[in-house]
Amino acid sequence: MTEQSQTRQGLGKIADFPEFPAEVTIDHDSYFILREEGGEAGEAVYRLVSAICPHAGGYVRPYNGELICPLHFWSFDAVTGESTNMPGEALECQPLEVVDGELFMNKLA
Repeated sequence: MTEQSQTRQGLGKIADFPEFPAEVTIDHDSYFILREEGGEAGEAVYRLVSAICPHAGGYVRPYNGELICPLHFWSFDAVTGESTNMPGEALECQPLEVVDGELFMNKLA
C-alpha cells in the first residue's frame, strides 16, 4: 500500500472574499467556501464544499441562505453544507486552515 502525502494550496486571503458562500474554481472544478461564525475561541470556521449535488450531479447555486440544486431542488445549508431537506445528505466537504489571514486547503499529492 502506497502512503500519500498532503500538500497545502492557498485559496486567497479572507479579505479577498467579500461574502460567503464564495464560489471558487480549483483545478477546473467548482466549489464554495463557507464561513461559520463562533468556532473555537470565537473564531470563524471555514469549509470548502463541492458545488456538485450528490444526488444527480447538478451544480448548486446560492439562493436565500442555502445552496440549491436546480435539477431536483435538493437544498444545502450555506454554512455547513448539510442538506436541509434530505436527511443524512451533504455536499462533499473539507475544513480549511487559516494562516495569517489566508485560507489553505490540503490536497493529496
